[in-house]
Amino acid sequence: MLDQYGGRASGAASGGAAMRSLAKARDHRASGRFDRAESTLRRVLGTEPNHPEAHYELGQIAARHAPEKAVTHFVTALRGAPERPNYWLALATALLAVERLPDARAILERYKAQSFGPEAQPLKAAFLESTFASAQLRYDRSEYRSAEALLDLVLFLDETHAHATYLAGAIAARTNRPELAYDLISIALYREPKNPLFFSGLSTVLTDRGDYDSAISALEKALEFDPDLAMAHANIAGVYQRRFRYGEALRHAERAIVLEPGNAGAHSNRGSALLALGRLGEAVEAFDRALGLDPSKLFVASNRLFAKLYAADIPHAEYAADALDYGRRYADPLLRRRPFANDRDPERKLRVGFVSGDLCNHALVRFFEPYLRAIDRDSMSVLAYMTHASEDAFSRRLKPLFDGWHNLANLDDDEAADRIEADAIDILVDLSGHSAGNRLLVFARKPAPVQVTWIGHPGTTGLAAIDYRLTDAITDPPGLAEPLHAERLWRLPRVTATYAGVDNLPPVRERAPFEDEGHITFGCFNRLTKVCDAVLTTWATILEAVPESRLFMVVGDIGTPEVREAVETRLTAAGLPLDRVIFQPRVNTGYHELYHRVDIALDPYPYNGGTTSYDTLSMGVPFVTLRGGHAAARTGVSVLTAMELPELIADSEADYVAIARDLAHDRDRLRTVRAGLRERFYASPLMDHAGLAADVDAAFRAMWRNWLSEGQV
Repeated sequence: MLDQYGGRASGAASGGAAMRSLAKARDHRASGRFDRAESTLRRVLGTEPNHPEAHYELGQIAARHAPEKAVTHFVTALRGAPERPNYWLALATALLAVERLPDARAILERYKAQSFGPEAQPLKAAFLESTFASAQLRYDRSEYRSAEALLDLVLFLDETHAHATYLAGAIAARTNRPELAYDLISIALYREPKNPLFFSGLSTVLTDRGDYDSAISALEKALEFDPDLAMAHANIAGVYQRRFRYGEALRHAERAIVLEPGNAGAHSNRGSALLALGRLGEAVEAFDRALGLDPSKLFVASNRLFAKLYAADIPHAEYAADALDYGRRYADPLLRRRPFANDRDPERKLRVGFVSGDLCNHALVRFFEPYLRAIDRDSMSVLAYMTHASEDAFSRRLKPLFDGWHNLANLDDDEAADRIEADAIDILVDLSGHSAGNRLLVFARKPAPVQVTWIGHPGTTGLAAIDYRLTDAITDPPGLAEPLHAERLWRLPRVTATYAGVDNLPPVRERAPFEDEGHITFGCFNRLTKVCDAVLTTWATILEAVPESRLFMVVGDIGTPEVREAVETRLTAAGLPLDRVIFQPRVNTGYHELYHRVDIALDPYPYNGGTTSYDTLSMGVPFVTLRGGHAAARTGVSVLTAMELPELIADSEADYVAIARDLAHDRDRLRTVRAGLRERFYASPLMDHAGLAADVDAAFRAMWRNWLSEGQV
């Protein structure tokens, strides 16, 4: 609360006795003797009930615990002495304390219309500082609307307040107003062009836009002005990963940790960089550290779960136990128990909602869009719930395929759940699992009678509020997978998903690479994250069994010396001859042409390729896979089974080596397998979109009937 503005006492009762009493009261208040101060002030009011200064002082005392009473005192003070600027600002502050924002705004408008001299500037500065601090506190608590309202008052009194402008931009970024965010942060930078914090914030807006190069430039500028800004180091680590610059990402994350050991985001980004480099054990430790510092960062818990899915030395049962613990700890307490108002007709047109942050330029679209185009519109209405603030050309292409499109990015989980329930959704489908941008805690609130997870995650979400996981009997064999899930498994009759491919797919190479190179080239196009040390050892055995053969590997940031050194160290330890390994950096264009360099692809394990396996077959390249015991380790089995190529599925590492070796040695058989592989892929269930849509439609209808028959409320 603002303290007294100096000067003589105002009003009629300004005699010596009153002055002495007010002085004593101020001394008592300053020393914390509030009862004695109040008694003294009450005596003054006994003589002069409307004494402005006495009411002002009583307002200051009341403001500590009873701001409503403070408002009354400040109103009386202001009526008696409207020439006192401290009375205006004290009243505005008290009104804010009792959440009477419109009244505070009205007082400030009248205050601003007064002609106060320069002596009022310190009071105004103190009010601005106090109000901005309150806005910052609310922002930190994710109370964006109230924070923005306070910032509006700050900017009303001082439109040049750079930090308020910046924070308003940060709020706009978090509430799905990217253009406003960019404009406000740009204005803040105009006010303070050397503020590293502002450049760091601008990078976040640019990252959300997908403009990673500009985001990196902004962060480089931030570090130019403050080389020790931990936030900028942590943020640039995150953006570098999106550009596959994992070595630099790791270096900046570790620098941020040195500067600010308690920076949870830095530990998280370090974990993500380690994950990308295949250093899974270290990644799990980094995620554990981040969660220890800030347990509220649930995306870190999700990343930790993914790291455990990738790791060959962590039993899948341990992953499942951690996922179930995630559900119990974070999701179960949020479950809403109330009756649904949905029409109980078992045969009516269903309302199905799909929730994802990947309804944009993302691999998910290759699997989801063909289903979306093939569904029976007489059977269901479909609504999209996009969870990412930034939408792109792919989003615009998808929108007409839905009966409704809502972006949930600016809604908290309660508001998002309310939005979905208000739409009377019958079946709500999660397309993310623990992937980035998920809104699992919306599902935790159970806004729809039936909830399903599909496509986005090869394992349990851990949420009891999600009723089903759509899968198939090859990916999740009956009896084997049930104990590892919180959801009930609903097995589709053929495949879990179909694939649309990409536009302008280059032609298959007419002659296999070995025909021209004189040797077999094995290849892996999967992220290094999926390539565990056991896989590398198996690949080393294959190269040994096939003399003169080569291994083609796509490795992000392999051009960075420290990354190359770390990768080569891992490969050497696994027994791979580096002179027979061809490293290929990740590319943004010309990706599919890289398949022209490979004769036989090798599927990693225990986390198989996903989209990559479909790309491989579409480019006429066969792959060898190892049958695992859980969904992430059986994607290759599912794909090759649908292709009727069981001979490429191994049941042991020795079989894996033998299949790859024998196919490499039998060149005629290799030619036969490769011939017409794309056409075979196109004719398989993997691209029967209408068939999948019918299967999923039947599954949703049966789930709905189950809910009705189970007597759910």
